[in-house]
Amino acid sequence: MSQFLNLSHLHYLDEFLLFNSDDYQTIKDKISHYLCPHEFNVDTDSSLNTRLNGFSFGNSALYDLKYSAAVAITIDETSPYYLFRINLEGQCKFEHAQNQVLQSYGIMTVTHPYTQNRIMTNHCCRNIILKLTQQDVETQLCKMLGYTSAEPVLFDNGLSCTAEGLNAIIETLNYLCHAYYHIQNWSFISASFNQYLIELILLKVSSNYSQQLNERRQKVLPSYMRKAQQYIQQHFQMQISLAELSIFCGVSSRTLQKGFNQYCQQTPIEYIRDQRMQWVHQALLNSHSSDTVTDILLQNGIQSFGRFSSMYKKRYGCLPSQTLKMKVV
Repeated sequence: MSQFLNLSHLHYLDEFLLFNSDDYQTIKDKISHYLCPHEFNVDTDSSLNTRLNGFSFGNSALYDLKYSAAVAITIDETSPYYLFRINLEGQCKFEHAQNQVLQSYGIMTVTHPYTQNRIMTNHCCRNIILKLTQQDVETQLCKMLGYTSAEPVLFDNGLSCTAEGLNAIIETLNYLCHAYYHIQNWSFISASFNQYLIELILLKVSSNYSQQLNERRQKVLPSYMRKAQQYIQQHFQMQISLAELSIFCGVSSRTLQKGFNQYCQQTPIEYIRDQRMQWVHQALLNSHSSDTVTDILLQNGIQSFGRFSSMYKKRYGCLPSQTLKMKVV
């Protein structure tokens, strides 16, 4: 899947050097410490320089790893992490059981917890690596499904992630790098972003739970719920009351409240607020240089700027004004 990837903000990883070494034992120890336990071999005739940049957020981490020579890595079965690897330079071959994926630019592979994987790189191989704990992935999956999963999440490798899906993930990682670099006290708000990132991956990367997740998202709603969502979509710039929404849908306010709680796990007001939050966030990301935060909030029916900004920061990790600055940088 050769494609253009927007890596505009990943350059902020350059500011977070974790180590840069030519010493074999130092490289092995540091990679084991930051990523996962592994066996590490390199051609004895080759000189090896390894550079690792990155940062952690919550239980997760994002790394930029580059080797200057061909290496062979065997990841230990004791590792409790998912490692999502996106190739930016060079090539590497990913092996798991009987499966092999030749990873070049724009291809993503996944190392699963408690499984042995082998990765062989050529010289000058560079990967962006997202590290997630199995516990965090399974906790988010449970929230999305509404029940505890019986089997571990197994993601497909290689070509299973669509261009749209991979670009959505890269866009989110860009946002993460920019936010981490610019926002003070990021650690206090990183948990909510981590949840959002894992949810995106569960929806965009094919896995053994993709069908269940899609079915849950696409389940048939009662006609009054479809009418309510359509009305909210068409009138989001206005203040919508529960009474007028009930009248439009032809049901009582109590029925409407029960419907939203059952099918959306939110009250109608929470649903409207959540939708507005998403619309504002997208509008800020798609803004023009002449747009202001005030303009965008008013266009999306927001009148209480202070309260909305507080909720926005809790969800996205920064204020609306900071998202707008990220867009125009």
